[in-house]
Formats: sequence, structure tokens, C-alpha cells
Amino acid sequence: MAILAACSSTPLNVKVIESDSSQLLIVDEADVTETRDLKLSEVADDFRIVRFDNRDEAFFKPGLPAFSENYIAAGKDPVKLFTRDGKFITDVGSIGNGPGEYNIGVYDVLIDEEADRIYIMDFIKSINSYDLKGNFIAKIPFPYNINKGKLFKNPDGTMSVVQLCFKEDRYPFVAANFNPAMNPGDSIRYVFAPQLSCNRVNPEGYSEGFNNEVWSYRCDSENTFHTTFNDTLYSYNNRTDAVEARFVLDMKPERKDGGYFVYQPTPTFIFANIVGGTNRGTILIDKQNLQAFRLGKRINDYFFDLDNLAWNFRDGCISAIYEPLELSDRLQKAIDDGKVSDAHLAPLQEFMSTLNENDNNIILVARLR
Repeated sequence: MAILAACSSTPLNVKVIESDSSQLLIVDEADVTETRDLKLSEVADDFRIVRFDNRDEAFFKPGLPAFSENYIAAGKDPVKLFTRDGKFITDVGSIGNGPGEYNIGVYDVLIDEEADRIYIMDFIKSINSYDLKGNFIAKIPFPYNINKGKLFKNPDGTMSVVQLCFKEDRYPFVAANFNPAMNPGDSIRYVFAPQLSCNRVNPEGYSEGFNNEVWSYRCDSENTFHTTFNDTLYSYNNRTDAVEARFVLDMKPERKDGGYFVYQPTPTFIFANIVGGTNRGTILIDKQNLQAFRLGKRINDYFFDLDNLAWNFRDGCISAIYEPLELSDRLQKAIDDGKVSDAHLAPLQEFMSTLNENDNNIILVARLR
């Protein structure tokens, strides 16, 4: 009876507003008072430690990877394609100004394994497509620049892109839907949403628009995204060409204290990260039970119960890429700080002995449930 009462006393502090086509969740930050730790096994499984190939051509600088069922794309100068067990396959494109090259920097990568395609979106201009052997196929002929675009593959075979929308642009749009093959007669459908547009330059004439970001992780089925200057998580419905609100964290300006939000939605949770300000931290929203908590430790119970490792979200996965020396330093710090139990100490030290600072990067990765 006592246990039942304790469980039932947990507040249902997530409000729900229903509409004909969507559901909006709202959390008042001030109402979230309980703190809870989270184990990786509560949100993900199929945990793997992947050591990337040590061939010279396989080395890359750590960054946010892209995933499919059997592939990992990592790096961005150029993008490198690996199998899910870390075997190097090929470079995908290269830095430059010619066909199949990207000259401003890679901003998003999407692997469409079913269609034998990899799509690379550069920082401000275009989308290139390649096959899974790294061969350049085509530049998708978008008539307008795409600013910090994020890509989605839709069940009907089309693709969508969301971007930073600048009010001063000749044809401002927030989202677009298109056929990646761009057959003759195909058209691009554009959507504009005024609340998701910003100024490219400020009243003094200085560029400020590109200081903003588009956040999107492809970890749910709703094409969700949001921007630095907006507190609402949106989804782009490519069937109805509608931009729909999905989640809002309501936080008083004095508590926000100049911070901003980064939302990471998964099938069962939303990780609402408050970045900057005196009340920085993460609020965890349980979408099924309509409960919100302050997130305490993120514990990787697949990997020695450590809580000092990154949880990065992308393509239905949680991952962290480290150079071997950096990972070794983090593990040693966990030992020095007394965060490693006696039961885990010897296995962890044995794992550390396999780390060679001259090896390629290592990724810890699990699939979201």
C-alpha cells in the first residue's frame, strides 16, 4: 500500500492540448520539482563499442555521426562511410567547388540504405546525393539556397528539409517537400511559418541570422525540429504541408536568464535541455505517463555504470565518439573521482589497457527503444 501510494503521488505535470491532427504537450518549468536519474537501458538497447578502422584513409575528426541499419557516416571534411562494426568503406564526396564536392561545410547527412543513397546537406547551399559506394549521383536542383538545413526521409519516398528562414530572403520558407530524384515535372512544396522566421541582419546592419541554429535529430517519427530563437518544438507534416507545435517548455524570463532550449525528442521521452543561464540543466518529459522530472545522472549501465559520458541523439541512436586518449582520460577521471565500483574496476582497467592513442576514434552507441 505504501509503495502504491508513493507511486501515485508523482505529479502528472505535463499538460496536453488535443487538436484534430496533433497533440501539444506543455510543461511549466516551475512545476517540475522532482529529480530522477536515468539509465541508458531505460531508453535504449543493442549497446555496442565500435572501434573505427585504423587505415590512414579512415581517420576523421570526431563529430555528430549519422546512422542507418548497417552503416555509420562520420566526419565532415570529408564524410567517411563505415559499416556498423567500424570497417571503412569509402570517402563520400570531398571538399571543393566541383561536382560532388561541398565547399562551405557539411551541416547534415542522411543515409537512405533502402534506396542506396547518402544525402549530404552543406552549410548554406545545396544537397548532394551519392550511392553507398561513395559515387556522386547528382546535385538536387533546389532553386533557392538552404540555410543550415536538416533532412528527413518520408515513408512515401519523398524527402523534406527544414531550414533557417530569413525574412529578407526573396522566397522565405521554413520547410519543403520534394522528390529526391527530381524527375521532370516534379515540383517542390514550400511552407512558410512567420513564428519560425528571423532577420538575416539586425537594425544596425550587422549579420545575426546565422547565429541561430536548427535543432533536429531524427529520433522520432514526426519530423520534429526547432530553432534557437523559438521555445516550441515543431513537426513538419509532409502529407498536409503543415508545421505543427508539439511541445513547449514554459519558463519565466527571469528563470531562463538568457538561456535557450535544445529539445531532443525520442519515441518515449523528450529531453528538454536548458542551455546557459543560472537554471541550466535538463528536464525529462515522459510522454506516455505525462510526467516531467529534473534529470539527474545519465548512467550508462551497459558500460561500467559511468555517468560522465556524452549522450548524443541521432537517427534513432544514442552515441558518443571519442579519440582513444580522450576516452582514456575520462575513464581515469571516473576512477579518480570514486565513481567506479569495486566490481567494475578491474574490467574497466582491462578495457583501458586496449586503448592506443594512435588508433582511430571509438564510438559507444545504442539504439533507442
